Amino acid sequence: MVPLIDMFFLLLIFFIFGVFSMTTQEGLIVDLPQAQTGAALKDDRTITVSVTAEGELAVNRQPATLQTLPVALEVQRGERREPLVVINADRDVSHGIVIGVLDAVRQVGLQRVSFQTVPEAK
Repeated sequence: MVPLIDMFFLLLIFFIFGVFSMTTQEGLIVDLPQAQTGAALKDDRTITVSVTAEGELAVNRQPATLQTLPVALEVQRGERREPLVVINADRDVSHGIVIGVLDAVRQVGLQRVSFQTVPEAK
């Protein structure tokens, strides 16, 4: 009886890890700022621009720089008409870098922009 229970626990662990590996995160892992008005996005046409605390950029996990950001955004845009650009910036990143990213997004002609946050702890 004990080996059968062990087998069920192993299967349970296998399925838990399998479910976690199926979830995707478009951006890099950063320490997001908190906001009381944050809401979940439900749009499959998103382009995620991540900015780390060190100022490194990535577009849908592909490394980029401020100079190459417009080209990377155009590539990710593809044939999508109105994609939503989510700026996923670390809370410690310089404000000037975030404004540079926002400026690059607008230069490409993308108008739908959102900033990713985490809900504020109550």
